[in-house]
Amino acid sequence: MPRPLRRFLAPLTDGLTYRRFVHLLLGAVILLPYVGLGALITTSMTSGDLDVFGALLVVVPGVVIAFGVALVPGVRALAITAARALLGATVPEPDPATADSWPARRRAAGWLVLNAAAGAVTALVTLAVLPITIGFLFAPWLALRPFPTGGGAWWLPPVGLVLPVLLLHAASASGAALARLAPRVLGPTPTERMAAELAEAHAAERALAERNRLARELHDSVGHALTITTLQAGAAARVLETDPAFVARALDAIAEAGRSALADLDHVLGLLRNGSDGTDGADDRAPQPDLGDLDALVDGARSAGVAVELHRDGATDAVPRAVSREAYRIVQEGLTNALRHAGPVPVAVRVAVRDDAVELELTNPLGDARARPRTGGGRGLAGMRERVTVLRGELCAGGDEERWRVTARLPLAGTRRMPG
Repeated sequence: MPRPLRRFLAPLTDGLTYRRFVHLLLGAVILLPYVGLGALITTSMTSGDLDVFGALLVVVPGVVIAFGVALVPGVRALAITAARALLGATVPEPDPATADSWPARRRAAGWLVLNAAAGAVTALVTLAVLPITIGFLFAPWLALRPFPTGGGAWWLPPVGLVLPVLLLHAASASGAALARLAPRVLGPTPTERMAAELAEAHAAERALAERNRLARELHDSVGHALTITTLQAGAAARVLETDPAFVARALDAIAEAGRSALADLDHVLGLLRNGSDGTDGADDRAPQPDLGDLDALVDGARSAGVAVELHRDGATDAVPRAVSREAYRIVQEGLTNALRHAGPVPVAVRVAVRDDAVELELTNPLGDARARPRTGGGRGLAGMRERVTVLRGELCAGGDEERWRVTARLPLAGTRRMPG
């Protein structure tokens, strides 16, 4: 079959053509009640059976109902479903918050008016084409006015066969035009699209913040445990033969640090598996250390041969858990950095709970770090800054030729009722 003929007959075998035809005829179905209402009003007014008051009783409720039906909630959703299923249109999902807003309802009503107009034209053309096609097919053999008959009407049957195909082409083209128009009329408005893009951006930002938080948890807990165990193992190796008791204590400390790191790791992996941000009860099942666990943290560092001096000022148990956890992690990372960069040098830790903030201070001699001075901080300082920034606090880290000092201020305002 020649390609032009195949293209001409293609609508006959394309299911989308018939679905679009049905959609157009549905527009005529939508129009029928309005035509009936108009006929009723016209007949009543012209027959003289109704006075002015009676005419108003018929016209006003009829007009209100006619236009009100097009503005009820859910019309847009039905129109979108029909456009997708029958027209083959790709209509993005509207924002549920504004799906039934008044601007959306007005647009859906406009879509119904457009469909009704297209359906009226389609129905009239279809009602004209079908009898004409039948007349053309039988005209050479039957006398059907106003069609010619006899041998002179030989050309009518071929034309009659072409007319339905042309009707399907017209229906397919009209349906395709409506399918292209549907996303603009029924889909999200520019405001809705912008709101959706902002929501996606916020979701991506929250996901990134959560990944960063989990990375900080792993870095601080596991990094601290590895630093402590490394120092413990090194010290135990040096006195393996001369001080078995110290070696035993060191091994116990290594085991305890490993257990603590595994618990933290299990907690973080649980959050990753659940896609949780800690608000579904994961924190309750596996509580994270806070300022109440500072003694255990300091004892772990002391067991590695580090002289840690801890000063408390104020009631740490009154600090909101969100702030308390972050403060604990900052102290933990400060100790880790001191051990990692300066070696087993004395560290002074001060925790002061004020009325409006928690103040932290860690100071230590540079020790081994003099040979390789810090030039800007590594991941540990960056993690501390992120923790402080989340709580809208302040962090300062630096030192001179003799000592390194880290100070942080974590405000309590706005966090008293934060969930733990």
